[in-house]
Amino acid sequence: MPRCAIAVMILFTLNLATDAMGQIPNLNTRVVPVDVQSNLLTNNTQQTQTLFQQLVRVDQASSIQIRFGQTLLPEGCLIRMTSMEDGAVQHHRRRTLAQWRNGSAWFNGTTVLVELIAEPGAGPARLDIAHARFLQQLGGERTICGPNDDRTLSNDPRTGRVFPIGCTGWIIDDPNHCFLSAGHCTDDPGDAEIMQFNVPLSDPNGDWNHPGPEDQYAVDPISLQSEITQLGNDWAYYGCFPNTETDLTPYEAQGACFNLADVVPAVDGRDITITGYGTVSSPVDGTWNLAQKTHTGPYAAKDGTAIGYTTDTTGGNSGSAVLDEQTGLAIGIHTNGGCGSGGGNNWGCSIENAGLQNALANPKGVCIPNILNFDFPDGRPDSVLPGTPFQLVFEVIAAEQTPVIETITVVLSIDGADEDLLVTSLGDQRYAATIPALECEQDVSYYLQAQGDEGGVATYPFGAPDDRFSLPVGILTETIAMTESFESGLPIGWTATGMWHAATPACGPASECDGSGVFYYGQDDTCNYDNGAEHSGLLSSDPIPVIAGGGDLILSYCSSLITENKSGWDEAVVLVNGVVVDEPSQSSGWETRTVTIPAPGTDTVVVSFSFDTIDALFNEFTGWHVDNIQLVAPGVECDPTTPCLGDTDGNGSVDTNDLLLIIAEWGNQGGPADVNNDGSVNTTDILIVLERWGPCEG
Repeated sequence: MPRCAIAVMILFTLNLATDAMGQIPNLNTRVVPVDVQSNLLTNNTQQTQTLFQQLVRVDQASSIQIRFGQTLLPEGCLIRMTSMEDGAVQHHRRRTLAQWRNGSAWFNGTTVLVELIAEPGAGPARLDIAHARFLQQLGGERTICGPNDDRTLSNDPRTGRVFPIGCTGWIIDDPNHCFLSAGHCTDDPGDAEIMQFNVPLSDPNGDWNHPGPEDQYAVDPISLQSEITQLGNDWAYYGCFPNTETDLTPYEAQGACFNLADVVPAVDGRDITITGYGTVSSPVDGTWNLAQKTHTGPYAAKDGTAIGYTTDTTGGNSGSAVLDEQTGLAIGIHTNGGCGSGGGNNWGCSIENAGLQNALANPKGVCIPNILNFDFPDGRPDSVLPGTPFQLVFEVIAAEQTPVIETITVVLSIDGADEDLLVTSLGDQRYAATIPALECEQDVSYYLQAQGDEGGVATYPFGAPDDRFSLPVGILTETIAMTESFESGLPIGWTATGMWHAATPACGPASECDGSGVFYYGQDDTCNYDNGAEHSGLLSSDPIPVIAGGGDLILSYCSSLITENKSGWDEAVVLVNGVVVDEPSQSSGWETRTVTIPAPGTDTVVVSFSFDTIDALFNEFTGWHVDNIQLVAPGVECDPTTPCLGDTDGNGSVDTNDLLLIIAEWGNQGGPADVNNDGSVNTTDILIVLERWGPCEG
């Protein structure tokens, strides 16, 4: 397989805000724009070649991370990054670069060599280095229960360091061995990007060191569920992608996890252990700073879902497991300090928290169990014509368990009534069930279900029976699911935070995009967003109904964005269901942006516009105006008469021409030859033509 790799040079400035509620270290993230873009580069030789290399050097840093922009890595290309300090190496291909959100692992030392490497035959590659980052510690919260810090060094393989926020997270016993941590450690999408294990001691002056990239894992943002409102309601549940170097998950590499308790015991003074990556201060050895340490103290308090204990912690311990030594079970998540030399308790969020339990029961992203894998080899049908039975073909594939064939079923729901369809084996892990003739206006959905040989039950989609695949009856068409021009201010059901507000274009473009109403992130009196502090805001639509899995969505909007225009600051992004789908460009006039969004797996979507200054500097710019937002989504039209099913060419007869067209289009998706509109030209279409052979009726 061909490969590609890169190198860069850097200096930086930005703040990671700390949350006063919880115990996170006071880390300052410094960012320097790099803005290095290569040309399109191609390997025209018969040997693997380094197409581009450069050193990234940050003299004032003890460790650095590299961030990439619009980098093009075709099949056979990779980025190789090597620390000049200790020789640690990480490789990125297109898939892993996306998983790492265009960032690298953290490397020790001041200098990293980045190379763009291509094997023979690889397509054109391009490198875009946006910026690099390093961290400075500005102190840490000390909540030692008594006069002395009694923590000792530890090496619990279940407990990792959350970076760059500097918290603690731990592997749990859910089906995919995901993580728990504190909600305030994941409050910002950039806080919890990476999990680190086997963390080495820090330098004598307290500068932390990082494990090699083989012990660093990218957090899946889709998997993240969290909440933080008050003491006792501060939790996060998430998972990580497999490692770039070993292809192992954290659990596969570490080989251990915490078991969760079902209930929290009454307060009885039993021993509670907290293990995590807290800061240290004199007289504790600086090498212990943000390295793993542990301490055990008595269980002291319980107030609803808040639990207290006199176990030593400091900033960086947020997210640690609250371990009941009597049972060996985790009963909560450490979140808050409260101890001092004169007494008090440190605090955590109980495992009984209802929101946390709901998240554990409804995992997302990489936390969704893979007891068995399911697939639609011919594509999942996005709709079906009325009055036309068709064969649903799917695969059930062994994963952690092997499917028990006689348990495989398709559960079909028509207007709320469920029935199990007869499933037949087609061989080679393929199965089929016949969907009966359906009528217009019927509400149809289905899901797949099978049992594994070790007793586990898997469904597809995972959340079934609550979540199901929709099967619209009719032909999918494009419909306008949402349009908004803000002529009446903030629409009903929408929310706006920070500086987002309804405005006129007085501070924006001279011309109108769509009427006089706009939404503006900025201040009308100064026509900028400078208030002397770091700030952010979110403009979000109400949930917009769409057909789950019905097809891609098209989002368009008018944008006028004026900021300092430096990578890493003043971030303006558009999100759909929390996932970034667009980053608008700088424009003093109106720019119409159009974005294609892959078919959502949910029956509603929320469109959001997010602005974050990142810091309190250089905010004397206009800000962001948006207007004329439109979301086009698949709809459905249904004609119950369907005049002549099988007449693909419209000549009034189902005949040889129709049969030849199906053969010519065999295996393609959609089109006239897809007679039953199930998304694939296959055997079912031929059977319909043969059944309807002859002149069309009427």
